[in-house]
Amino acid sequence: MERIIAIILVLASVSPLTWAFDVKSPGPEWTEAKRSHELVIFIKDVNEGRKIIAVSEVNALPEAIFNIVSDIENHSEFMPYVKESRILSRSSDTELVFYQRIAPPFVSDRDYPLRFTMTRGTPANGNVFKTEWSVTPKTIPEIKGVVRLTLNDGSWLIEPTDGGKRSRLTYTLLTHPGGMIPDFVVNQSNTVAIPKLFEAVKKRATEKRIALN
Repeated sequence: MERIIAIILVLASVSPLTWAFDVKSPGPEWTEAKRSHELVIFIKDVNEGRKIIAVSEVNALPEAIFNIVSDIENHSEFMPYVKESRILSRSSDTELVFYQRIAPPFVSDRDYPLRFTMTRGTPANGNVFKTEWSVTPKTIPEIKGVVRLTLNDGSWLIEPTDGGKRSRLTYTLLTHPGGMIPDFVVNQSNTVAIPKLFEAVKKRATEKRIALN
């Protein structure tokens, strides 16, 4: 019984907020693709592809979220559509190159090598954590039958709220899906894939908290 109560309390402590939070549009050229009490997504089509900004809040410590999104080698365990994720090289404690292969619905597999940098929160930067990545498509040879993405640049910004007890997550992405993709599949990144991404991060935070109790 005590174990069950502990799990319920942990689930409550890391679940998404149940009230609306204030998120304003990045600018007049952005379209609001989704808004709920726990997630807001904006999109902007540009010459290179599509820009995405998604914002959510979660009752988990910023460092906990940072550790989850930086856990590259285990992304295939919990990140949606990730089939393979492995580190190719590490130049320092804060910079590495990794490879991912994803299996999105309705289309062939995609893959990409990424240069990934990590910034830990400190009192000097307001205890804000950040990860950033940019695609390096020539790092390893392409695989037959897998579409190599040549544009996949983004970031996670993890800001403390409520005195550092909760986190505001801002996810940005500039990408092009590669190949000939129907519009309805591209648009699923707004209505399906991005919400799944945030839910995966929040669920992982819950699992980590339960494991510690």
